[in-house]
Formats: sequence, C-alpha cells, structure tokens
Amino acid sequence: MTTAGQYTRVPYEEGEICVVSGKHLVEGDVALIVRGRRVPLCITKVDTFLKYSEKYFARMQPKGALFQEEMSAPSGAALGGISSGWFLFGLYVLAALVFGGMSGYSAVSKGLKPIPHFFIGFFLSAFGYLYVLTRPAVAKEGEIPAGLVKVPATTAPLPCPGCGYTNHPSAKQCVGCGGKLEPMMESEVARAMRLLETNR
Repeated sequence: MTTAGQYTRVPYEEGEICVVSGKHLVEGDVALIVRGRRVPLCITKVDTFLKYSEKYFARMQPKGALFQEEMSAPSGAALGGISSGWFLFGLYVLAALVFGGMSGYSAVSKGLKPIPHFFIGFFLSAFGYLYVLTRPAVAKEGEIPAGLVKVPATTAPLPCPGCGYTNHPSAKQCVGCGGKLEPMMESEVARAMRLLETNR
C-alpha cells in the first residue's frame, strides 16, 4: 500500500474498470482510495486522474445536489460524512427537544407552568422528564388553576332538542333557533370568573 499524491494506492481487483479510460484493469494497474471510495485506474492514467480528479470523481458520485462532495473535504467528513462528536451532539439535542416537549406537555396537564418544566426536561433529558412526572398536580381535573396555565378542554357539542342545531354544552340559548337551552355544564369562562371572584 503506497500513496499517490494525497490518496492511498492499493492493488486493483479483478473486473474493475478504469475511471479515466474505461478499460478493464490488468496486471500492474492500481486503485486509489479517495474519501473512502475505491477509484480504479490504469497505471498510465494515475497522473491524469490526479490532475483532473474533480472531473473524474464526479462520475462516481450520485447525481443529486444533496450528495455532492468537495475534493478538498477534511478527513473526518471524507470517510463518514460527519464526525462522531457532531453526531452524538445532534443525538443529545434531539433527545433534549423530545424530553423537553414531553416535560412541558406533562406540566400543562398537571396545571404547572410549562416553560420552566420544558427547560428542566431539555437540560436533564430523561431525568428531568421523570422529575416532572413525579410533581403533584396543582389543579384537579376540570378546574382552572391560578393564572390560567392549563389548556382548556374542548367538549363535544350537543344538538338542540327543537331544531337539531349543535351547541356547546354550556350554552343557555340555541344559536340556530334562539330557543332556551338547559346548560349541561358550567362554561370555562364562568369558572374562571368565579375563581377570580373568590381570590379577591
């Protein structure tokens, strides 16, 4: 194994075709390792390839813009496309976003402030998410916590007995016919106003 310019030279393998001339390789011909790929060459065409390496190497590359490579790519990117350090950092950021989102969602469902709990899950990942899961709920289900932190639940509409038009279960009057309705539940606005009145 020797080097040709900046590339490693290795013996050819049976059946390989020269990238420059298009002929089958014979005894004495070589292959260069260029960014982790074998480039088979006739021994007389090595200098031609080295002189016009971008042109000949482009024939071996996929034809989409996403997969083009630079001949002057650094060694880390040349062999794997990305270093293991950057790959692991990307995995950490992805996991942090996933656990941050799950922590924020869990906090909202418990009536807790979502932003601080998102960052707890973001920076501490699985441990932060487990911490948020173990926090007690501030508001019971169906209640609105102080500060209106909890996302309100949407209930299914009910048909009017007179005209069949669907209305919110807390409606006192039908939107379709104007008839009087018996509210099936207290509206979230009324609950919030009642909460504000009791906190004064």
